[in-house]
Amino acid sequence: MVDTTTLIVVSTLVQTTVITITLVIFVLQFRSQERAIREASYQGLMARYNEFIRGLAENPVLARLLVDDEKLPPDEAAIYGHIIVAYGIIEEAFLLHVKKWITDDEWKQWSAFLAALAVRPQLKTIYERSRGTFDQRFEEYTARLLKQIEESAKKETAE
Repeated sequence: MVDTTTLIVVSTLVQTTVITITLVIFVLQFRSQERAIREASYQGLMARYNEFIRGLAENPVLARLLVDDEKLPPDEAAIYGHIIVAYGIIEEAFLLHVKKWITDDEWKQWSAFLAALAVRPQLKTIYERSRGTFDQRFEEYTARLLKQIEESAKKETAE
């Protein structure tokens, strides 16, 4: 037969274990919820930023803010506006890829879209004038892509 002291010790150990496990689960859930709130806040910020940039793209006169050129024709200003919208969307895809939320194959599609835009001189201007306003890793990726395109163009010209 088990004495009372043993039952009390076992009961206390079980209670302590259950409380500890409950606290660990609570802390993990709290951290997960905090990350979700942070992510939602950042996504809200990005949505407002994209809305602002879309406004620039839709109004070519305002798009001149992107290039500081009062003589820029409205159609060229609109092109700048739309390219910066696309550039921002591709940056979001890049960050989702970095977080492993999209696959390598999905990123390759976005990367191909960026490469198609990178042959346009407007993207290089946008890249140069907006440095420091996009994710540094994305800017480095874009810099490498622009350098590859520039080198390829030099080779074609030399031939």
